[in-house]
Amino acid sequence: MMNGVSIGLLAVAALVPTLGQAQQPTPLPELSYNYAELSYDEGDFELEGADGIDGDGLTLSGSFELTEDWHAYASFTNSDLDSSIDVDTWALGAGYRYPLQDNVDIYGRVLYIDRGVDGPGPFAADADDDGLGLQARIRMRVSEVFEVEGGIQHLDVGDSDTALQASARYHFTRNFSAGIGLTFAGDTDSFGINARFTF
Repeated sequence: MMNGVSIGLLAVAALVPTLGQAQQPTPLPELSYNYAELSYDEGDFELEGADGIDGDGLTLSGSFELTEDWHAYASFTNSDLDSSIDVDTWALGAGYRYPLQDNVDIYGRVLYIDRGVDGPGPFAADADDDGLGLQARIRMRVSEVFEVEGGIQHLDVGDSDTALQASARYHFTRNFSAGIGLTFAGDTDSFGINARFTF
């Protein structure tokens, strides 16, 4: 006949596997490069012929995974500077990601960029320009709902410019998230908010 101690030991032995499974961390959602994003940015801009211009703009961008490591990227930005200068910027490129560990990626992109400027004075003439851009960033999912990203960007469109960029993102659901972003550069300093749909 079993006494109280024996029954207690058997109960603990039965619970140990269950407790071990319960203490295992829940895997975080994978980082996805399939998304569409709309962002609003405010900042200070320096363009050829004019410095210290305030403005804001909207950017529609998207990324699509071509393979497990490669993705395509495209964006269109319309910026209104000092209510008199209109800048349209297209970007098209490809990116490659390298997973450092689960939910931590380093990725880079090569972009072709086309920029058109329309405005008074020195902007009245055709100010279209194009060039290349490079991005190198680290992206990390730090919790089930929180993600951070940071890196550098170099643009060679008109004048060359290198920027430091950082962002944070909160995932409300598996598909919908919102974030903030900062850019510090020689020609552009900006702060933005965005909404992203991941598919």
